[in-house]
Amino acid sequence: MNELLKVKKWGGENAAELELSPQNVVKDFREWIKQAVVVSAIRAPEIKKWTVIIPEFNTTDKLIKIWELLNRQIVNERDILLKVLELREFHLKIVKEKINDTNQSLINEVDDVFEKFENDIIYYMRSDKKIIPTEKNDYSISTNTWSLSILWFWEELSAKVQAIVINNLWEDWLEAEVVNLEWVFDDVEKKKTDSELYSKLSNNISNKVDSILINWKVAIVPWYISWSPNGIENMVWRWYSDATAAMTAVWLSWKNEVILEIQKSVDWMMSADPRLLRWINAKLIEEIDYITAKEITWVRWAQAKLLHSQVLRRQLQVAWIKLHLFDPFRNTKWTVITKNKSETSSWVEYIWARKNIIFFSISSWHMEWSWILANIFDIVKNYKPVDIVSTSETEVTFTIDNDISDDLLFEIQEKIRIKLAFDKDDERNKVEYTKSKALVFCVWQNLSNSMWTLARAATCFEKWGINVELVSQWAKERAMVFWIEWAQMKEAVNLLHKEFID
Repeated sequence: MNELLKVKKWGGENAAELELSPQNVVKDFREWIKQAVVVSAIRAPEIKKWTVIIPEFNTTDKLIKIWELLNRQIVNERDILLKVLELREFHLKIVKEKINDTNQSLINEVDDVFEKFENDIIYYMRSDKKIIPTEKNDYSISTNTWSLSILWFWEELSAKVQAIVINNLWEDWLEAEVVNLEWVFDDVEKKKTDSELYSKLSNNISNKVDSILINWKVAIVPWYISWSPNGIENMVWRWYSDATAAMTAVWLSWKNEVILEIQKSVDWMMSADPRLLRWINAKLIEEIDYITAKEITWVRWAQAKLLHSQVLRRQLQVAWIKLHLFDPFRNTKWTVITKNKSETSSWVEYIWARKNIIFFSISSWHMEWSWILANIFDIVKNYKPVDIVSTSETEVTFTIDNDISDDLLFEIQEKIRIKLAFDKDDERNKVEYTKSKALVFCVWQNLSNSMWTLARAATCFEKWGINVELVSQWAKERAMVFWIEWAQMKEAVNLLHKEFID
């Protein structure tokens, strides 16, 4: 039987969390559970002490500032090296505070990383042939013979710091080691197809992690690869470290029984945004299946801070990996996301709303022509993403976000009208839009007959005088959307939460 392994993604990498997250490692170590920890940049939040405010320190922002300075026509070495020094002092301070020691060898470990980074920056600035860093190339700085990703640097440094913290917890036999991904692409570029590249890369990374786990060490994974051939980074899906933690869990599940833990410094997956509720409390979603959880996270901005939608990928489901969401500062409750639906779940799991929505409505007696929808969305895609679409024999209605100027709205309206050859005063063929609307979503796990939800929601809305302009079955067995006035949005959320969840 495979040994139990927990793949952990620490939340926020807040400097304060370096106290509790390592204690979570100690707890599982005492229970003989192997562990791999995926990290991202360390930062420090704003702190208020009496009348003194210590500002937030965001490593990512500082590194991107270095990139901006490198992009200037006239590069000032002094300004850039001062930014590097600022980063160095912050991370050295964290190490000294967390290990409560001035052991010079440990401090030197962090200092060595900065020295290499500083030398690379200087080499780049003084090189004749350069590749300018951009967001598209992941802020990499390159010459004709050499390349360095600025984004890679923050995770490599974070991994080093966090390994030092764990190794100084005074726990017998507990040891952490950073996974070295520097040569992980050595034999990958010889492969031809995407599947060959993916298979070889995943084997290389899982073998490197396993070589640490086999000695019962905690593997610290700086999951950002600084260089890759053949555009393989697009195939690996490098979006957020939550998502790369999920891929790490998948690759390690071939040899281990894996649980994926995503630790966050916010509440667990809840039945609604607590800020929308009055007199009632949002409920913890204790267990939910992958598909429903993905439905919730895919609703734009809904619980996105809690869990990025790319975490819940198909490979995670195929590997039957359980995902635990919890807050290490509380460590009393959590959300479990599994492959199967919960038999004990309530009908409606989640209620959410989006305000500031614009409804576009296009009416035509010729809506059956297939080219009409194609032309409409070909125009709109250049302005805003479309969220919800509803069609009939003579009309198509869709929604976009409201953060768009009146001039641009009129421009969209006119382009659609002209493209469809509608006259301005034509009452039968027209293009209209309405501002300040809202969408209210109901998401569920076990409902195959949506009429039950629709009937109860309609009765509830009718009783309290909320006018529903349109209802959309957003996904066949997963969600229903009500289009209402913005002014009635909070009332609708509270009524539906009380009706279905409370």
